[in-house]
Amino acid sequence: MSVAENHLYQFGPFRLDPVKRRLSRDGEVVKLTPKAFETLVVLVERRGETVEKEELLNKVWAGTVVEENNLNQSITALRKSLGDSRQDSQYIATIPGIGYRFVAEVTEVRDGEPAPVGTAQVTGQPKRGMRRALLFALMILILPGLVWGYVLITRVRSPRPAPSVSSIMVLPLENISGDQSQEYFADGVTDALIAELAKLRDLRVISRTSSMYFKGQRVPVPEIAKTIDVDAIVEGSVQRSGDRVVVRAQLINVKTDKHLWVETYDRPVRDVLDLQSEIAQQIASQVKLRMTPDQQARMTVQRPVNPKAFDDYLQGRYLYWNKRTEENLNKAIVHFQNAITEDPGYALAHVGPADCYSALGVVQISALPPLEARRLAEESATRALALDPSLAEAHTTLAYVKHYNWNWSAAEQDFKRAIDLNPNYANAHNFYAGFLMSRARIEESLAAADRARQLDPFSLAISAQRGFLLENARRYEEAIDQLKRVIAMDPNHYQAHWFLGHTYAANRQFEEAIAASQKAVELSDRAPGALGMLGLVYGLAGRKDDANRVLNELLEMNKKRYVTPAALANVYIGLDDKDQAFFWLEKAYEERSNYLAYLKVFPILDPLRSDPRFAKLVQRVGLPQ
Repeated sequence: MSVAENHLYQFGPFRLDPVKRRLSRDGEVVKLTPKAFETLVVLVERRGETVEKEELLNKVWAGTVVEENNLNQSITALRKSLGDSRQDSQYIATIPGIGYRFVAEVTEVRDGEPAPVGTAQVTGQPKRGMRRALLFALMILILPGLVWGYVLITRVRSPRPAPSVSSIMVLPLENISGDQSQEYFADGVTDALIAELAKLRDLRVISRTSSMYFKGQRVPVPEIAKTIDVDAIVEGSVQRSGDRVVVRAQLINVKTDKHLWVETYDRPVRDVLDLQSEIAQQIASQVKLRMTPDQQARMTVQRPVNPKAFDDYLQGRYLYWNKRTEENLNKAIVHFQNAITEDPGYALAHVGPADCYSALGVVQISALPPLEARRLAEESATRALALDPSLAEAHTTLAYVKHYNWNWSAAEQDFKRAIDLNPNYANAHNFYAGFLMSRARIEESLAAADRARQLDPFSLAISAQRGFLLENARRYEEAIDQLKRVIAMDPNHYQAHWFLGHTYAANRQFEEAIAASQKAVELSDRAPGALGMLGLVYGLAGRKDDANRVLNELLEMNKKRYVTPAALANVYIGLDDKDQAFFWLEKAYEERSNYLAYLKVFPILDPLRSDPRFAKLVQRVGLPQ
């Protein structure tokens, strides 16, 4: 029937009037934008059919050139007005990579009719008893045929059950821009997609570090599946040209090596985060994951990001922050601050400097006094949360700050909140493992560390941290084996050599402890934290002259720059000078050194445990007796 006859469309509690341009629900008018209304009319008139995106754009935006994002916004608005869900559609179903289909039952009614045609009584019908008899006879004759027909149809037409996918890895998207300098951009798009998928509670998502292990390698999918225990893999490419980006993504079942889904997107760079959200939701649909309303809300990006800010953030994070040296952390901060200047509302950019400041204040790097470093970190993370309260990265940074400020209950609350928001964020599990170990909750700590490693099996930082946790659990042989495996993958990994030095010392393997600590000093360019451990192991090994030489170097250095008191305390422990050791531990207490969080468990502190001053220090830090 044509619109000229003013026929209305009834579906569920809704009535659509194309002529009067009105949608109502149980008689109440539902407000829609003009383009959303026109999109609905096209879909309803073509109900049961797949309407391609291009056709919808041509019909609704006839004579104008618009982007596909306009259609996406109209569909989103319609679903919101209809109370619909993309994952469990009652009205509008997404046909990935093609278009949309109106799936609800629709009845055409005339203007003024209170109910769909066929529900009103019609005169001249047989009497009620005769009607019942006729109906019964028809059922006896027809019902067996209907049942058999249904069986045949379902056998032929029922779709095969979707492949079971509970774990996934995104391989590094290939940069096909023809410009090698855009590698960081392709890596950033990969990371954004991983971050979006990681928000799905029922899907285990391998973290970025392990994904990047396969960058540039031509490894067959089944072989990757053996290395990384996942059910599906996402691979694709990124092509950036000016202010536009083309992303091609495909989903592969690793068991069958068959494509489950493929799509190509062409968008402005400013919409790149929104694009990752859309891809993640399409993947969730393909693997039949049901998302809660809260997950859907967190996967919907509300604002575009300034392209220059996005560039600066990616360079800060992937060119400098990951190198974790004082020089590179400061370079990363410059890029993050530039991103914030260009786009103050870009929440993730505020997390960048927070992470850098936190790292600059730990004993290993000790470039800033801890309280100052954590104050700066807390300020940046708090600004990020003001912009996006659901940002797991910011909650993790705040938890880290509170942990080392000995705000124990608040730290645990923030760690749990971060993990709840993003169960696949490996760093949240990793830092939470450190928190649990400092509280001497050893088995819980190692379980959290194992979860972090499961999510990011190729992260050397997570693997090295696990070695440190094993040392504190007094499982020295396992710790040494863990740290040696990290060093085998990266012989210049400073953190692993630093941990290995004091693990060997705790296990009374002093020659090995000296060699590992000397390497840490070399790799860190004689950082105070590394020198302190070298002085400790010299002293424990009986090489008092060498220990005193390191002590003098640290005392001279302390006149010119910040030196963590923990480094001097360590040397005095090695020299068996308890009074001086407690003097510098008191200095460490005053500045809230992260070193003191591990008073309960750190084996290096064993020589001091019998002293009454040690028990008082443990109590003052707020650790359980």
